[in-house]
Amino acid sequence: MASIKKHFTLFSLSRILFPHLREVALVVGAYFVYMYSRALVFTDFQSTALANARRVIEFEKRVGFFWEPLWQGWAIESARSLVIFFNWAYIITFFPIVLTAAVILYFTNRDRYKYYRNIVLISFVIALLGFMLFPLAPPRMIAEHFVDTIKAFGPSGYASRELANYYNAYAAMPSLHFGWTVMFGIIFLRTNHILIKVFGVFYPTLTLFAITITGNHYIMDAIAGGLLVIASFLTMEIGIRRRLFIPALYSWARAKSGHASASIRCDESVTDS
Repeated sequence: MASIKKHFTLFSLSRILFPHLREVALVVGAYFVYMYSRALVFTDFQSTALANARRVIEFEKRVGFFWEPLWQGWAIESARSLVIFFNWAYIITFFPIVLTAAVILYFTNRDRYKYYRNIVLISFVIALLGFMLFPLAPPRMIAEHFVDTIKAFGPSGYASRELANYYNAYAAMPSLHFGWTVMFGIIFLRTNHILIKVFGVFYPTLTLFAITITGNHYIMDAIAGGLLVIASFLTMEIGIRRRLFIPALYSWARAKSGHASASIRCDESVTDS
């Protein structure tokens, strides 16, 4: 009896832990896919990434919003303390806030957590294809236009070569840093607390300036990241939940199909009689 009781206890414990371990495995697995897929398409992806960076710069110049060097130059010359603020904002306002909000949502509203987790996964899969097919060197690597503010002004540990081994420096387009911030801004805007709603607007705005003034992303990266999150929401709603115009079309098609079937049956019954 003791062994049976122990077996059922372990079985119950495994059932309780499995959903939590699955979520952890998703995060860890996604990280390793992100790290080890970067050289699958281009053998010399560093040179390709630098060439793509110059293409993005030329495109922004042609379109007329190559503003990042102006923003960064003004901040360095006129408000160096602001540069240091954005350096820290770039580091501590992304993963700490994202992970904290995800954990809170996971334990307080599991359905909403799964909804936004799926949006993150959809955007991640699409972004991963972008990172592989269009590796892009960040602005801080283009020395004739930009300064690596984190390397120049600190914190020096974040700019170290050892830390660089744990992320893909050429995964700039689209900017998940900005895109996921937009997603969390939407989460915050959907709350009932006015201060959290305000933060939902302030957070993506702060991130936009943090990623550009520090020289980690181009404006085009942010635009692509924002569009990616919108596309992920639409994919979730239209393709998975069908809560936009698809239900109306589906109901209309079923009604038409049912009406046509009824007419055929009616015609057949008249013919038989």
